[in-house]
Amino acid sequence: KKRKVPWYRSSTMMETPETSNDTTASTSAATHPTADPGLSTSRRRSAATGETNERKGCSLLPHGGYTLIPATLSTMGWIASLAQDGCDYSKLTGPTVDDLTASSSVKVVGGVPYLEVGFNAYRAPQYWPEDNEWRVDYASQCTDYDPDVVTMDVFWKMGKAFEFFSLVLGGGGALFLWFSSCFVFSPVTWRWAGHEVFAAASFQACAFIWFATAMCRMEGNTCALFFGSKADIAAAMFWLTSALAIYIRYPSTQPKEGQGTGDDTADGVGHGDVELSGTGTGYNDDDIEVEDLQFENDELPLEGNPKAKMSQGGNENPELEVPAHKDNHEII
Repeated sequence: KKRKVPWYRSSTMMETPETSNDTTASTSAATHPTADPGLSTSRRRSAATGETNERKGCSLLPHGGYTLIPATLSTMGWIASLAQDGCDYSKLTGPTVDDLTASSSVKVVGGVPYLEVGFNAYRAPQYWPEDNEWRVDYASQCTDYDPDVVTMDVFWKMGKAFEFFSLVLGGGGALFLWFSSCFVFSPVTWRWAGHEVFAAASFQACAFIWFATAMCRMEGNTCALFFGSKADIAAAMFWLTSALAIYIRYPSTQPKEGQGTGDDTADGVGHGDVELSGTGTGYNDDDIEVEDLQFENDELPLEGNPKAKMSQGGNENPELEVPAHKDNHEII
């Protein structure tokens, strides 16, 4: 197979066949980077700097500002869950109030109207004659339940367990999500963080089974929502919203500052990312195009005919037909 050599203005390609091979190879290396022979997986590498798009170590907001939304929501849910003090989950009225305050040293006509109860203790209000009202001194200590009056049944214990699990998972999930503002999370890790926060919301909702206890179901007793239970509702909503924000979108990693993204860089040359597939064979030289090569001399020594010259008259000389290179790469 032979190919006629195209004509160029006042130029010569090279002085020797070896120089021709070197020029073609250098042009090929500048146009198409050669794949690493040991590369077995695909990755993206900058053609200008040779740096990969991988982020190593800690960097500020590698996924952008979107990760701050679920992290902040989860933290707010955790704070809401911690807001209660253990004896303000519900407001109890009924016969049990009289039974729990019967041993009190202060006797009031009509008895104590209500109690603020929680998972582990309760707090009784005090009567203020000057204001003619009942008020709770929140600086006072909570009082433990009398086991002869209150029985902590299975619903009570399940409510306490669910409350504990939601606090642990919600706090751990919030802390874990804040790491996404520094480190890169894979889609799987991001979704597992959502599972953890969603589990916290679910356990928090299940903790309301406490209202099915024997104390609340006793005839004449009423257990109403109070500060602690309302705070738990807010915590469950915060965690649920955070989980939905995680499930809806995975924020892709942002390019490093100063790294090429396919646009023109400061030196005026665009260096996009080049996909390198590791097979160890490199690129096909047949795809390389060399355009507008400028040369210095008018002579073109060719392989097998070192005295041949190129004519500037625009006519082709049949004698200048050059055989294909021995490695099946044509000389252009």
